[in-house]
Amino acid sequence: MDAATLEPSDAWAVFVREAQPDVERWQAALDAPGTVQAHTLAQLLEAGRHTAFGREHGFSDIRSADEFRERVPIRNSADFLPWLERAARDVKPVLTRERPAFFERTSGSTTRSKLIPYTPTFLRELQAAMIVWLAGMARAHPDITAGRAYWSMSPALQRPGTAPNGIAIGSASDFDYLGGSSAAALAATLLVPPLDGDPTAWRRQTLRALVADEALAMISVWSPTFLASLLRPLFSPEQADSTRDLAWIEANLPATRAAALRQAIARGRCDALWPRLAAVSSWMDGPSRVYAESLRTRFAAAVQWLPKGLLATEGVVSIPFGDGDGCPLAIGSHYLEFVFDDGRVCDVSGLAPGDEAAVLLTTGGGLYRYALGDRVRVTRFTGRTPCIAFVGRAGASCDLVGEKLDERMVDDALAPVFASGASACLVPDVQADVPHYVMLLAGVPRESVEMLRDAIETRLDRIFHYAHARRMGQLAPLRVRRLSDAPAPLGDLLQRAAERSGIRAGDVKPSPLVTRLPMAELVLGMSERWPHE
Repeated sequence: MDAATLEPSDAWAVFVREAQPDVERWQAALDAPGTVQAHTLAQLLEAGRHTAFGREHGFSDIRSADEFRERVPIRNSADFLPWLERAARDVKPVLTRERPAFFERTSGSTTRSKLIPYTPTFLRELQAAMIVWLAGMARAHPDITAGRAYWSMSPALQRPGTAPNGIAIGSASDFDYLGGSSAAALAATLLVPPLDGDPTAWRRQTLRALVADEALAMISVWSPTFLASLLRPLFSPEQADSTRDLAWIEANLPATRAAALRQAIARGRCDALWPRLAAVSSWMDGPSRVYAESLRTRFAAAVQWLPKGLLATEGVVSIPFGDGDGCPLAIGSHYLEFVFDDGRVCDVSGLAPGDEAAVLLTTGGGLYRYALGDRVRVTRFTGRTPCIAFVGRAGASCDLVGEKLDERMVDDALAPVFASGASACLVPDVQADVPHYVMLLAGVPRESVEMLRDAIETRLDRIFHYAHARRMGQLAPLRVRRLSDAPAPLGDLLQRAAERSGIRAGDVKPSPLVTRLPMAELVLGMSERWPHE
């Protein structure tokens, strides 16, 4: 029988059966991560030895991980950009001996968006992680196999294009990530919204498709703010754009689903819409935590909220698998390294519980010692393999006048807000006569705002450079702008602003600090008009 014609439960059964050998190999590898990673590095070096990058860095002469570190410097996204641009321009092998199947754009969090090569080898690396994750989830939560699933694996309405060397930019569909693997059987389970050519209407079209499907069993997104932005009309029906979208959605639904929609709107909850919904998978650690917890209250208590691993356009770092805090490192996909604050670098064998470090990726897509920009913490071990949780963006900082704030500092300073279940974000305002930071707040009573502002300013004053800038008059006092009684609208605002700045909808990562000044100006402008923006 054609996989596309299978019932969801049958498609899942086919997949789980075919994935079993991959899962068994993965479980065996958890007890020997050093051996697996050494083999991965050797394969990647052999495959890349005759490329332009491999010749320049002497891949043919590298015999160990230490020699690899000596010959290949760590490069951040800006440092690696010339190589990526060359890979999109040249016909001969630049980063990999394989011709990329396509390029994917990064989220645009830097001033210049990058094109990441997706080679057949790189796709297999991603699929290896996805197969383990999906098969493990199906076994642990079998109710997800009883109906259809909505996956936001890539952003809606990604702009297609062609690189100078003729390679496509952007995958044709999410199925490109599954093709040729056992996970391809799951195509029959996917809810695929029928999007027309109107780029402003994709949210309401997606929401209509979700509401229309009574048998929805799983929702899988990356950021909880992305899911909240899709569901926003249900929770704020009084707003003009919500009223318009809900009227259009209801007019395009069968009577029974229209009745369920009205019930969901009246309750401000999703229970009536999806009685079979078993699980929602999203980021749930780091800055995403408060938004996931807020959104969780809109769903039935029986719905399981499952954490995502750490996966970016550039590669996969960890896989949700098993019980406990954190996710095991994706040792069967790429070669992973970790950079500590003192500059020390290690591979998986050098990590210990409690360690915090930034991630380096070496992949079959042609990234070598690439500083991903994500910071992780080791939470526990599965076998001999470390499990990690996402902490925040490494090196994400703002320095208007020498105050040198970074995400970790701000996350610590805002701890009283997060502890109360509210949400907050610091946004630099450089247009004022004296630069200062604006604290956007949501989920805090009006009478508590000033007291909370004073408490946060006191905590910021413990940061040496911030306190010095305040004493010197270079920074004005912290100001506050309250958005709403509920914490979710701040995530919605940051989601919309990030999309408007060029970041793809499904890739937006919540952050306690806006570091890009153009983005900060956009957020402040939108917050003055929110929710009527």
